[in-house]
Amino acid sequence: MSATTPDPASAANPFAELAKFALAATERNMALARYWSDALLTTLKEQSEDARANLTTLTAALEAMERTLASQEETNRALRQSLEGYLQLVEGYAAAQERTARLVQTAVDDLQAAGEGQMEAARALLTPPTGATAATEPFMQMMQAWTDAFARFSGVGKADPRSS
Repeated sequence: MSATTPDPASAANPFAELAKFALAATERNMALARYWSDALLTTLKEQSEDARANLTTLTAALEAMERTLASQEETNRALRQSLEGYLQLVEGYAAAQERTARLVQTAVDDLQAAGEGQMEAARALLTPPTGATAATEPFMQMMQAWTDAFARFSGVGKADPRSS
C-alpha cells in the first residue's frame, strides 16, 4: 500500500484506530496506576516499619520508666494508667497503619482488575465484526455519536454536521 492509499482493513472498520488509541491509553493508564500504587505501597510499608521501630523504642522507654517509678505507689498508679492509655493509642495507630496498607492493596487490586477489564473491552472493539448486518447499525450510530461528542469536547477536530 502506498502512503496515500488508505488501508482497506481500516476503512472496513473505522473505529479500529479509535479502539487502538483507547487500548494504548488504557495500557499507559494501567502502567501509571501500577507505578503509582507500587510507590504508594512502598511508602506505606516504609512508614509502617518506621512506626514499628518507633513503637519498639517507645515501648522499651515506657517499660524502663515504669520500673523506675515502681517505688512511688501513688505516682506509679497515675503514670501506669497514662502509659497504658498511650500504649493502646500506639497499638491502635499501628493497627490503623496496617489496615490502611491492606485497604490500599485492595484498591490497587481492584484498579488492576478494572484496567484488565478495560483492556479486554478495548481488545473486543479491535476485533472486526464477522458480518456487517442491519443488527450492527445501532451500534455504529452510537459509536458515531460518541466519536462526535469526543471531537466536540476535546477540540481535536470538528464533528461532522451530517451526523447530528
